[in-house]
Amino acid sequence: MLKFLCELASKDPVYPLQNRISRKQQAIADREQELLGIAFELVKQEGFANLTMERLTKLSPYSKGTLYNHFCSKEDVIVALCNAAMREELVLYRKARDFQGNSREKALAMHFAYLLASERNPVLFNCVLTAKSPFVQEKASQARTLMQQDLEKEITLLIDSLLAQAVEQQELRCDTESSMELMAFANWAMAFGGIALLLNARASHSISRLGGMNPFLFNLNTLLDGMQWQPLSADFDYQASWQRVAHEVFAAEMAELPASLQL
Repeated sequence: MLKFLCELASKDPVYPLQNRISRKQQAIADREQELLGIAFELVKQEGFANLTMERLTKLSPYSKGTLYNHFCSKEDVIVALCNAAMREELVLYRKARDFQGNSREKALAMHFAYLLASERNPVLFNCVLTAKSPFVQEKASQARTLMQQDLEKEITLLIDSLLAQAVEQQELRCDTESSMELMAFANWAMAFGGIALLLNARASHSISRLGGMNPFLFNLNTLLDGMQWQPLSADFDYQASWQRVAHEVFAAEMAELPASLQL
């Protein structure tokens, strides 16, 4: 079971906890963690299409009624997994934020964190987009969708703060009120699209022929150069920065990856 699911139930607004929790509350949290672990393995092995409440009931040691006490629908389970993914991303983003470098190097560190999260847990990376669909949102519980929104806002705040820092240090220009929001979206769109292809289309000729090259970093530098984020890649060794992030910030996480997935 994924280690960061361990505290999921205790952090979920459906089961708010005080400084001390009762044995009953702990049992509820532990059971929800167990059910999410089963759901994760089901999605990992059989895909989202086979995630149903009936299938979860069959795979778990609990009754359907117990399952519905925790999740109102399969969509609610998907959103709970999405929330787990975003919590994991936040942990990595906060580590990346403390990287010692200029603002553009810090941006690289944030992107590295996103790529690392996807490589560590590709199922949950794909789960996030699935959880955003209106068909999932309308059938999930309000408490979990609100938590999803709060987590997304927290991630966005980290990105906005970095962009504001770059503007303040005159390493990035912000010409209109909307440009910061647009720059944040451009970074997310480039990162998500690139990661989705690298995760799900590794065997395609366009990717397999790249060999040891780093298409993600190339795309990132192309985007940031287009934004005129200083210093430009022609004037700075961002490949060295990328390696520094790996060794200085995420050494422990990198050690957990298979050699074939080293970033």
